[in-house]
Amino acid sequence: MRVPVTIATLCLVSSYHVSGTPSTPRFSRGVNLLSSRDYNGTLSPVIAEFQEVISRHAGLEQLGNAIFTEVPNKYPYNETPDGKQPVHNFTDFLVVLDHIIKRGPEFSNSKDPPTAPSVIGVPINAILDWPMGTISGYNFFLSPIVNKQLHNVLSQWSKYLASPASQSVLDGWLGSTGKAVITAVANDGKTNYTFEQLFACPNISAPHLGFKSWDEYFVRPFNEGIRPTEAPDNGPPDPRYPDTRLVIDNACESAPLQVKHNVSFYDSFYLKEQPYSLVNMLNFAPEARQFVGGTVYQAYLSALSYHRWHAPVSGKVLKIEQVPGTYYSENIFYGLAGNTTDPDPGAPDFSQPYISAVATRSIVYIQAKSPKIGTMAIVFIGMAEVSSCEFIVKEGDEIIKGQEIGMFHYGGSSHCLVFQPGVDLNFVNPPPWDTADVDTEKTFNVKSALAVVS
Repeated sequence: MRVPVTIATLCLVSSYHVSGTPSTPRFSRGVNLLSSRDYNGTLSPVIAEFQEVISRHAGLEQLGNAIFTEVPNKYPYNETPDGKQPVHNFTDFLVVLDHIIKRGPEFSNSKDPPTAPSVIGVPINAILDWPMGTISGYNFFLSPIVNKQLHNVLSQWSKYLASPASQSVLDGWLGSTGKAVITAVANDGKTNYTFEQLFACPNISAPHLGFKSWDEYFVRPFNEGIRPTEAPDNGPPDPRYPDTRLVIDNACESAPLQVKHNVSFYDSFYLKEQPYSLVNMLNFAPEARQFVGGTVYQAYLSALSYHRWHAPVSGKVLKIEQVPGTYYSENIFYGLAGNTTDPDPGAPDFSQPYISAVATRSIVYIQAKSPKIGTMAIVFIGMAEVSSCEFIVKEGDEIIKGQEIGMFHYGGSSHCLVFQPGVDLNFVNPPPWDTADVDTEKTFNVKSALAVVS
C-alpha cells in the first residue's frame, strides 16, 4: 500500500456513525475504572478544548471514534498492553485522558500480560497502542490539528509532573521493588550499587529521598564517577585511543537499534523498510545536504533508563532547533492496519526510524574539534508522551566531550547521531546487535566509547 508523504495527510473518513449524544463511559479495570469514579461530567479546560476542536472537524471526529472501533474485539487487542480494559470511543478516551493528566505515572512491575513492561510509565501510550496502528489511527495522529491539541494536553500534564502534587506516585517508584528494578537496569549486571549510590538524591533522609516532583525524580543525575567520560580529550594518554578526539562517546544511556550508511537526502521513510530521509529528519534545514551519503546511528532509551544527554564529542554548538511534530504516529506497516498477525505491542518501538522524520524532536548541530569528524547532528526524538526535550546549552557554546547538554522528560525515547560522508565509524561494540526486544536489550553506558573514527 502506498501512503502519503507529508504530515498533513488527508483523512480517510470511515463509515463509523457518530452520535450527537456523548456515550456512556464503559469502564472496567485499572485506570479506566478509576477514571469513571472520578468523572463528574465536567472535563478539564484543556481536554474540553480538545473535544470541541475535534467536534468542529467532521472527518477528525469520525476518525477519532474509528481508531477504537477498528481494533479487533479479540485477544490480545481487547485489552491494553498493560492488561486494562480498552477505551471504546473518543468521548471515553477524553475522560480517561482527563484522569491521567491529574496524576503521575504509577510504577508497575507486572509481567502480566507479557507486553506490560513495554508501556511502563506511559499510560496514554498504553491506551493508544493498538488504536494508533489502525488505518484511522495512522491518519488521525498525523493531523496537525490533532497534534496541536495533544501538545496542549501534554504541556498541561508536564506542569503537574513538575509540581509537588506529583510526589504521590513516588512511593511506588522509590519503594523496594521500584528501586530494585531501576538499579538493576543501571547496574546492568556489571556493578552492584544501591539506588542512592547510583543517583544524586536531594536528601536521602527526607521523604521520597528529597525529590520534590515526579519530573525531578525522572531526570535524576548519576552521582559523580558512576558514568565517567571514556577517552576524554583532556585526559591522560590511553593506549587504546592514540587520538582521543577521534573517539565518539555515547550521548545517551541507550540500547543500539541500527546503523545505516549512505543515507539519502530524501527517501520513502513511511515504507516498511523505514529508510532514513535526511530532509525530513532535519526538518528541511539547509544543513541536511552536507550529510547526504553519510551515516545515521540510532539508539533507544527505556522509561527505566537515565534520561540526560551528554556531548559525544568536544566542539562548538552551531545550531539548535526544536521541531514540532507527531506524538502517537506509528509506521502503518507495524500496526494493525499493515500487520494483522503480529503488530507492535509497544508502539511506536518498531517505528523508530519512521518517527525520526515525523515526531516532535530536538536537533543540535556540533562542529567537532577533530576535522575528521567535522559537523555532526544529534536528533533527540520524543516518543508518545515523551514530548519535552530540553537543551541546557545554547548556540555558540563550546562544549567538552561528556558534558551534559540536555534531557528528555517523562518516558522512553530515541535518538540519532548523524555524520557526514567520509566519517568512517569503527564501533567499539560492533553490530549485529540483538534488537529483538528493545525493552530487554543490553544498553551502552552514557559517556562510554561508542565508535572510533579512522
